[in-house]
Amino acid sequence: MAMFGRDTKKCPRCEAKCLLSQLRCPECGLIFSRMENATNKAGWQRLKNKEKDAVLYVKNVPPDLKKWKLILFTVLFGLFGGGYFYVKRWQRGIVYLLGFILLVVCVVLNGYLVSIWQGALIQLLGFFVGIYGVMWILDIVFVCTGRFKIPVSLPKEESNENSSGC
Repeated sequence: MAMFGRDTKKCPRCEAKCLLSQLRCPECGLIFSRMENATNKAGWQRLKNKEKDAVLYVKNVPPDLKKWKLILFTVLFGLFGGGYFYVKRWQRGIVYLLGFILLVVCVVLNGYLVSIWQGALIQLLGFFVGIYGVMWILDIVFVCTGRFKIPVSLPKEESNENSSGC
């Protein structure tokens, strides 16, 4: 991106445009160098403790995760929500898992359901299964192109240390 002929980046917290040379976001005050220490594990702990304000969803893979594992989980186990479970986005992973279970139930009971509902429900379920497949493919594309969002946060002790020094 360019702002007045200069290269820019987006702030991971507020999505404001910032110059590459800026050390902190002018809108929200996030210090960009602190983001190098942010981890997915700390983000999960914060979400577990219901501290949602301290969690950022970033597109860069944090140091405690491996991009190749994220790609592998999304491609091989994406229909089950594998990529979401790997980055500890449990709710979305469970939605994918329930969608896969519904798909399996519909395939197994296909003959019985067609005889009862004369195909109307099957067409509706086929539509939702198609959307489910497109979502899986989009997740693969997002992971491979770096647009997949991962929850991260600074560890609590580092966050407290840095906030008192500002």
